[in-house]
Amino acid sequence: MFAVLRNRKHRDIGLQVLFIGVIVAILASAVIITRRNLDAQGIAVGWDFLNYATGWTISFSLIPYDINSSYARALAVGFLNTLLLAALTLFLATILGGAIGTARLSAHRLLSKIALVYVQFFRNIPLILQAFFWYSVFTHLPNARNAYNLGELAYFSNRGFYLPGLNIERGAIGLAVLTAVALLIVGYGVRRFAVLRRNDGLVKLAGFVILVVAVAGVLSSGRIAETPLFDLPVQRGLRIAGGLELAPEFCAAVIAISLFGASYIAEIVRAGLLAVSRGKVEAGLALGLTGSQIFWKIRLPLAIRIMLPTLTNQYVWLVKATSIGIAIGFSDFFMVVANSINHSGQTLSLIFILIAGFWAINFSLAAVLNAVNRAIALRGQNVR
Repeated sequence: MFAVLRNRKHRDIGLQVLFIGVIVAILASAVIITRRNLDAQGIAVGWDFLNYATGWTISFSLIPYDINSSYARALAVGFLNTLLLAALTLFLATILGGAIGTARLSAHRLLSKIALVYVQFFRNIPLILQAFFWYSVFTHLPNARNAYNLGELAYFSNRGFYLPGLNIERGAIGLAVLTAVALLIVGYGVRRFAVLRRNDGLVKLAGFVILVVAVAGVLSSGRIAETPLFDLPVQRGLRIAGGLELAPEFCAAVIAISLFGASYIAEIVRAGLLAVSRGKVEAGLALGLTGSQIFWKIRLPLAIRIMLPTLTNQYVWLVKATSIGIAIGFSDFFMVVANSINHSGQTLSLIFILIAGFWAINFSLAAVLNAVNRAIALRGQNVR
């Protein structure tokens, strides 16, 4: 026995087994105690409630929903709302943050100072305070009768923003997005692995035309019968009818998270650009490249390789920040789960669903970005 303990390999294995055993015992005890307490209080844990009607409404929904819809459908509505909010905020924060981060390094001192003020201002104000600010701004706009209008094409009131829309079924819009993504992946694969390795402008133009025609064909096939293609908002007394309606809660959440996230992404972009060695820039100058060509063909590609791991972490954080929508009344995944807990009492089951939902979103996002990072990584030591 003592001979076995004196062997370092056997001793390490024994300690690991003991550690795992203690963890399993703690978890098992927690489950047993929790189950016993729930039984004592008469609280049932299960999944049957997902088929019951909710009896309450959701103000913002991408799929049909009413008070007779099930809890499962309500959770799907909240999940899709969070996905939409995350996609928009990640896109806007990336575009704005990239521009601000590049402006920080501009030789134009005024532009650089403006970018610095933006970063210091938005980064140091709590996100929830920014969300409350924009929500109060939007809810204090004029009413529908006196709404601001942009050439009678768009209206801005305290009830929301009304923009031109398309009379197209939602399923067709989703199919069009999938078609565009599939064509982009196929085009990238053709260029990278097989046929077209040269940078031919005509080939790119042909690919763009094919993409536009395919997406337009899918959208036209989903057009609602006997309606015009474009649905324009119309001011009718105390309300605004038609068009695409964006609720104040949704707009406030998008703007607050985008501006807040852009301030952090700007610093990541600035650090990535500064990390590119001066020698690479001088090599571009020696080849006769212009400043714009050096930025797009040398500095930015190398900077993306450097900053992508940090950007991945920031994107995951921004997705989790979408839960701030509950503070201003946006029907995101967090808010739908909270309402479901209040009405059904299935706390543990719904919290598990909430955890699983955010885990699925963030894990998928991180997995895709990590795969991209591995694909574009430079092999060797001199990667800058």
